[in-house]
Amino acid sequence: MEFENPFDLIWRVYEVTKDCLKVAQRTVRGRDDHLLRETEFIGTSVPVSMEWIATSRNESDDFVVMSLWVIFERIIISYLQEKGRRILEAQPASFSKRLYNKFETEVEYWRIEDVLDLFKSGIDPALIGDAKNIKKYRDWIAHRNPNRKSPPKVDPLFAYRILSEILAHIQVYEHE
Repeated sequence: MEFENPFDLIWRVYEVTKDCLKVAQRTVRGRDDHLLRETEFIGTSVPVSMEWIATSRNESDDFVVMSLWVIFERIIISYLQEKGRRILEAQPASFSKRLYNKFETEVEYWRIEDVLDLFKSGIDPALIGDAKNIKKYRDWIAHRNPNRKSPPKVDPLFAYRILSEILAHIQVYEHE
């Protein structure tokens, strides 16, 4: 069975964004005013424009890591909620329904690091560790707390590959 990657659209948009920034960079360097018309680059020096493009690339890298993580976390929580539906099969049914409703609500607030640890029995713990590092970087991107040291930058391709691999393992897990 082929794994359908839920990150592919995000990755395609990111790749196109990088290409657009390359085109913008080449256009700014060549000062092709015809192509720069109605852009932020008109009337701006080449060094300043190049700095804006570099900043945009760095921010795009961070945004894609954050986007990948958001999708990943939602899939993991939904997976647990789906697995938890088996609670509804237990008797007495009235208690099982209340228990499942509590579980379904509360799982949303579990620490994702603890949730990832649940998968260590079927997924390489090193992958789980990599995912936790992606989460740390995602948290830093989202909050940018100046009182905290930035964790190591996460390369978007690394995040894409690690999170995709974990989801592929979970899909295989599901069919065992």
